[in-house]
Amino acid sequence: MTPKPFGLLLAAALTLSAGAAERGAEEPRALGLETVVDLALEQNAALRAETARRAEVAGGVDEAAADAWPEVDLVASWNRSRNPALLNSPDFEDIVDLFPDFEPGEQELWSLAVEVEQPIYSGGKVRAALELAELAVDITDAQIRAAELDTALDAAELYYRLLAALAEAETVDAQEAARRASLDVVDARYELGEATELERLRAVAALEEVGPVAADVTGRIAVARSRLKAILGLDPRTPIEVHGGETRQGAKPPTFDALLDVARGRRPELADLRLQIDALARQRTVTRADGRPQLDLTGAYGRQVRLLENLDDPLFADWRVTVGFSWNLFDGGRRAGQVAQLDSQRDQLRWRLLDLERTVAFEIQERLVAYDTALRRRTAALSAARAAGEAARVAQESYRLGVALQADLLDAQDQAVRRQLAADDAELDVRIQAARLRRAVGLLPTEALEAPPGPSSTQNPATPSPSTPEEGAP
Repeated sequence: MTPKPFGLLLAAALTLSAGAAERGAEEPRALGLETVVDLALEQNAALRAETARRAEVAGGVDEAAADAWPEVDLVASWNRSRNPALLNSPDFEDIVDLFPDFEPGEQELWSLAVEVEQPIYSGGKVRAALELAELAVDITDAQIRAAELDTALDAAELYYRLLAALAEAETVDAQEAARRASLDVVDARYELGEATELERLRAVAALEEVGPVAADVTGRIAVARSRLKAILGLDPRTPIEVHGGETRQGAKPPTFDALLDVARGRRPELADLRLQIDALARQRTVTRADGRPQLDLTGAYGRQVRLLENLDDPLFADWRVTVGFSWNLFDGGRRAGQVAQLDSQRDQLRWRLLDLERTVAFEIQERLVAYDTALRRRTAALSAARAAGEAARVAQESYRLGVALQADLLDAQDQAVRRQLAADDAELDVRIQAARLRRAVGLLPTEALEAPPGPSSTQNPATPSPSTPEEGAP
């Protein structure tokens, strides 16, 4: 049995996994990291649902602002009635006796008026309510930003995993080529009588071993590609190709204190809690305003007639102007209880903010250590892969010349493949840890890490103070 080249197996498997619709596509969509992040932010359905909340919350600003404007209503009514009040009045009994045939009749009454209501003074309630509504929009923006960062990080990780799977496919393809070359050498030596049948069968078996590995890699490529399409909001049948053209990770990072300063200004979770604390202060003002004097202006102007033809007669003008004053002097302690609850909620949020600030500091420290470890691991893995590759090349040449055993050749090839796969995995880890470090300080995977201008803020005694990693971060 003659083994088929792995390159052909991989191409056939990828074609089958893409589906008939993808096979008919003209050109696959090329995706780099920038494109992946942009598509995730624009088309991810879950993120768009979160973003759509902003319009709902923004409507609350208009609703709160409406309380500062006059409310104008056009009011019209028609009434038909029979009222015997005059007959039942003791003051008019003698008058009624003078008109023995008097009988109350039915009558119609038409009314048309414009009514206006305008608050004059509300104890600061209207302004505080408007500021509260605007803070709600800012809080929503911070929550949307956090969702954007999480979605972008997930998309970047899936993109990197697809790149790693494709790199693994190239490694397996190279393994197939090396083992095919080894089989050719064995066949040539076998023809000359310098190799045994056992050596030839071992070479064939070694080449056949690539098949299951190829199938596994092909499946993982298809799954990684499908997951990336899903988070990007693409149709499952859309053909895509990814490329790792972005700059190699490894530039020297800012210091821990500088990264912490970036996080304090960029982490949306911190901004969310700060805004919530401010919002509770506005809510406290709104609640206390109910116990302050209230002034309202109300008025109406129109006509009230019995016959419709009199509506344009100024004689039937009906108007009123009222300035109302109210002051809730005692409510049984309800407002005091509500204010106490708001104060307690603010204290809780302050402690949560302090806890989150410390958590962010430890998270940055952890990400710096993880990234530094990934860089060191990549350096060692690349060195080992180069050494193992050279050893496999020497073993291949030595076996061809008949000065090395076949077992040594197969072992050297296996070592080269394992070391290259370890190097690919180390590269994947570096890229993922770089993206997670950016997320820890509130940046997208495509944004550069830069220290803020000016001196670093004073270190909080409660936060960790790690040593600067010897190797750089992204």
